[in-house]
Amino acid sequence: MTYVFQFFTAMLTALFVENIIFTRALGTSWMFYLIKSPKEIIKSTVLLMVVTTLSGLIGYPLRGFVYNSEHRHLLLPLLYIAVMAVVYLAVYFFIQKVLPKKYEHWGLNLSVAVFNCATLGSLLVSSAERLDLISTIGYGIGMSLGFGFATVMLGYGLTRLEFCKVPKIFKGVPIALIYLGLLSLAFYGLVGHQLPT
Repeated sequence: MTYVFQFFTAMLTALFVENIIFTRALGTSWMFYLIKSPKEIIKSTVLLMVVTTLSGLIGYPLRGFVYNSEHRHLLLPLLYIAVMAVVYLAVYFFIQKVLPKKYEHWGLNLSVAVFNCATLGSLLVSSAERLDLISTIGYGIGMSLGFGFATVMLGYGLTRLEFCKVPKIFKGVPIALIYLGLLSLAFYGLVGHQLPT
């Protein structure tokens, strides 16, 4: 029962309290691309979930070797990038051999899902907080769902902003960043974070 509680606590924390988009702004460039196509949001969220789960499973036992080093702040990101590359190759060959018809649609999103700062950020956060294996997997799944949740919220907000009289200088990316900043502040207020003074 405690493992289930740990899993869901880590997942809900990553989904709402420490949303990778709203608290750390990781993966926002990919998110702006996904807003244009709602089908891509689901594909990308599923791929991100698979990648972060597999990377967490492989990287968790390996990070113990790096913790004892005095250069762990340099070696840990390199370790996780190597793990992400191995996961990329494994998922790439799996999709290509088992699901060749799906590869056309999933191939581009796979490379972006693996090699982005959201995936690396979730692995680094779970190791910095020294989460156990169950919590690391829960955090990765919650981060992926949180990424999809934030993308849907931003897409919905931007479609609503199209009907507003936005000044010409703010149209496009500037208003999207302002809206994203306001959402981030709202989430910070809801979960009880205090802004630095």
